[in-house]
Amino acid sequence: MVMTDLSRKGRSRGKWSGSPSELRNYTKQIWLAGLGAFSRNEEGAENFFDALVKAGEEIEGRTREAAGVVEEVREKVREKASGTLGRVERVLDDGLATTLGRIGIPSQRDIEAINARLDALTMVLDEIRAQLPKK
Repeated sequence: MVMTDLSRKGRSRGKWSGSPSELRNYTKQIWLAGLGAFSRNEEGAENFFDALVKAGEEIEGRTREAAGVVEEVREKVREKASGTLGRVERVLDDGLATTLGRIGIPSQRDIEAINARLDALTMVLDEIRAQLPKK
């Protein structure tokens, strides 16, 4: 049988090592065998083909449903992860602010309050300077 000869000659550990013409002949024989089987029982082949199409449609539907479920799960995980990340950031920020306050480093809020007081003092000084007699 040609197929057995080719499989012994042309294969070595699952890789093709025969000539390109042997490979072409081998693939042509596979194609012809498929056509022969198909035409041998055309009505049965037609039913078989229809059954394959129907099975493929069912699998495609289940796959799409599964993909939808996977996407829903991904979205829920993202939501939970972002919520958890926000809580972790707040805890770290609070801990860092407390530590900085303990060692005497002012917070952003403290600096803004000092700037507001300096602005108010500058305005008062400008008013006093305006009331002083000019030399």
